[in-house]
Amino acid sequence: MQVGTVVKVADNSGPCFLRIIKVLRKSPLSQAKTADYIVGSVLLTHERKKFNVKKGSIVRALVLRTATSKRRMDSLRMRFQTSSVVIITKNGLPRGTKIFGPIPKEIRELGYIRIVSLSTIAV
Repeated sequence: MQVGTVVKVADNSGPCFLRIIKVLRKSPLSQAKTADYIVGSVLLTHERKKFNVKKGSIVRALVLRTATSKRRMDSLRMRFQTSSVVIITKNGLPRGTKIFGPIPKEIRELGYIRIVSLSTIAV
């Protein structure tokens, strides 16, 4: 995923879609992969008004799934249908209380235990 890509938000923090503005901790032309931090702009939110995240606000997110295939060490290729992210705070904790869909096990290996505990299944 590169700058300008529209990705789906996989938690219940409010936004539906984000547009990537910047990939953090990488060179300007590099692409975001699983477990990278990004900065994005909210394009669309759910209808309920009680969420703190509004349309047009700038948020940080963690990439969970990518549509490009990734090869694991056991020569298995993982690929998801859509790319998705989770909205996080500055401390790295997720804003939502539930994460929808599967997450790759690389997220657990990198130490994001709080995100893994909120999800339904780890693949």
